[in-house]
Amino acid sequence: MSSGALLARVGAACLLLLAPWSGVAYAAEPQYWSAGKLDVRPQIKTHVMPEYPADLPAGVRGRVVLELYIAATGTLDRVRVARAEPRDRFDQAAVKAFTGARFAPGMRKGIAVPSLLRIEVTFGN
Repeated sequence: MSSGALLARVGAACLLLLAPWSGVAYAAEPQYWSAGKLDVRPQIKTHVMPEYPADLPAGVRGRVVLELYIAATGTLDRVRVARAEPRDRFDQAAVKAFTGARFAPGMRKGIAVPSLLRIEVTFGN
Protein backbone atom coordinates (compact mmCIF):
# COMPACT_ATOMS: atom_id res chain seq x y z
CA MET A 1 0.00 0.00 0.00
CA SER A 2 1.44 3.40 -0.93
CA SER A 3 1.84 6.08 1.76
CA GLY A 4 -0.73 8.21 -0.11
CA ALA A 5 -3.30 5.41 0.11
CA LEU A 6 -2.48 4.93 3.77
CA LEU A 7 -3.02 8.63 4.45
CA ALA A 8 -6.36 8.55 2.64
CA ARG A 9 -7.46 5.51 4.61
CA VAL A 10 -6.55 6.95 8.02
CA GLY A 11 -8.39 10.20 7.25
CA ALA A 12 -7.95 13.82 8.11
CA ALA A 13 -8.89 13.41 11.78
CA CYS A 14 -5.55 11.82 12.66
CA LEU A 15 -2.30 13.73 12.37
CA LEU A 16 0.40 11.56 10.87
CA LEU A 17 4.15 11.70 11.05
CA LEU A 18 5.91 10.04 8.15
CA ALA A 19 9.25 8.41 8.58
CA PRO A 20 10.67 8.67 5.04
CA TRP A 21 13.55 6.32 5.77
CA SER A 22 11.22 3.49 6.78
CA GLY A 23 8.12 4.07 4.68
CA VAL A 24 6.01 3.70 7.84
CA ALA A 25 3.42 6.24 9.07
CA TYR A 26 2.99 6.86 12.81
CA ALA A 27 0.05 8.59 14.46
CA ALA A 28 1.16 11.60 16.51
CA GLU A 29 -0.19 12.05 20.01
CA PRO A 30 -2.72 14.87 20.17
CA GLN A 31 -1.86 18.08 21.95
CA TYR A 32 -3.61 18.18 25.32
CA TRP A 33 -4.70 21.67 26.36
CA SER A 34 -4.18 22.60 30.01
CA ALA A 35 -7.18 23.92 31.92
CA GLY A 36 -5.79 27.47 31.91
CA LYS A 37 -5.80 27.56 28.11
CA LEU A 38 -9.39 26.36 27.72
CA ASP A 39 -12.55 28.45 27.47
CA VAL A 40 -14.48 25.66 29.23
CA ARG A 41 -12.80 23.09 31.45
CA PRO A 42 -13.76 19.42 31.14
CA GLN A 43 -16.50 18.37 33.56
CA ILE A 44 -16.91 14.88 34.96
CA LYS A 45 -20.18 13.22 33.94
CA THR A 46 -19.90 9.95 35.88
CA HIS A 47 -19.93 9.39 39.62
CA VAL A 48 -16.43 8.54 40.86
CA MET A 49 -15.92 7.11 44.33
CA PRO A 50 -12.40 5.79 45.01
CA GLU A 51 -12.33 2.74 47.26
CA TYR A 52 -10.11 2.76 50.33
CA PRO A 53 -7.49 0.00 49.86
CA ALA A 54 -8.50 -3.10 51.82
CA ASP A 55 -4.89 -3.90 52.77
CA LEU A 56 -4.44 -0.62 54.69
CA PRO A 57 -5.59 -0.16 58.29
CA ALA A 58 -8.45 2.28 58.79
CA GLY A 59 -7.40 5.84 59.51
CA VAL A 60 -4.36 6.02 57.23
CA ARG A 61 -4.63 9.26 55.31
CA GLY A 62 -3.27 10.04 51.90
CA ARG A 63 -3.64 12.03 48.74
CA VAL A 64 -2.92 11.41 45.10
CA VAL A 65 -2.61 14.04 42.38
CA LEU A 66 -3.69 12.63 39.03
CA GLU A 67 -3.22 13.97 35.53
CA LEU A 68 -6.22 13.02 33.42
CA TYR A 69 -5.68 13.09 29.66
CA ILE A 70 -9.15 13.57 28.21
CA ALA A 71 -9.96 13.10 24.52
CA ALA A 72 -12.12 15.57 22.58
CA THR A 73 -14.89 12.96 22.79
CA GLY A 74 -14.88 13.06 26.61
CA THR A 75 -13.32 9.63 27.07
CA LEU A 76 -10.21 9.20 29.15
CA ASP A 77 -7.10 8.50 27.06
CA ARG A 78 -4.86 7.84 30.06
CA VAL A 79 -4.27 8.58 33.74
CA ARG A 80 -0.89 9.44 35.24
CA VAL A 81 0.02 9.73 38.92
CA ALA A 82 1.79 13.09 39.27
CA ARG A 83 2.29 12.88 43.04
CA ALA A 84 1.22 10.60 45.88
CA GLU A 85 1.60 10.86 49.64
CA PRO A 86 2.39 8.33 50.97
CA ARG A 87 3.87 6.77 47.85
CA ASP A 88 2.46 3.51 46.50
CA ARG A 89 -0.38 3.30 49.04
CA PHE A 90 -3.35 4.93 47.32
CA ASP A 91 -2.08 5.28 43.73
CA GLN A 92 -3.84 2.23 42.30
CA ALA A 93 -7.15 3.00 44.02
CA ALA A 94 -7.16 6.56 42.63
CA VAL A 95 -6.27 5.46 39.10
CA LYS A 96 -8.83 2.64 39.16
CA ALA A 97 -11.59 5.02 40.27
CA PHE A 98 -11.08 7.31 37.27
CA THR A 99 -10.27 4.71 34.61
CA GLY A 100 -13.85 4.40 33.34
CA ALA A 101 -14.88 8.01 33.94
CA ARG A 102 -16.59 10.04 31.21
CA PHE A 103 -16.30 13.79 30.79
CA ALA A 104 -17.89 16.67 28.99
CA PRO A 105 -14.81 17.65 26.97
CA GLY A 106 -12.82 20.82 27.37
CA MET A 107 -13.66 23.56 24.87
CA ARG A 108 -11.40 26.02 23.10
CA LYS A 109 -12.93 28.61 20.76
CA GLY A 110 -16.17 26.63 20.70
CA ILE A 111 -14.52 23.35 19.68
CA ALA A 112 -14.08 20.24 21.83
CA VAL A 113 -10.35 19.60 22.25
CA PRO A 114 -8.14 17.07 24.04
CA SER A 115 -7.40 18.41 27.50
CA LEU A 116 -5.26 17.79 30.55
CA LEU A 117 -6.92 18.04 33.94
CA ARG A 118 -5.05 17.73 37.26
CA ILE A 119 -7.09 16.62 40.24
CA GLU A 120 -6.36 15.70 43.83
CA VAL A 121 -7.94 12.61 45.38
CA THR A 122 -7.89 12.39 49.18
CA PHE A 123 -8.26 9.28 51.32
CA GLY A 124 -9.13 9.11 55.02
CA ASN A 125 -10.62 11.72 57.32
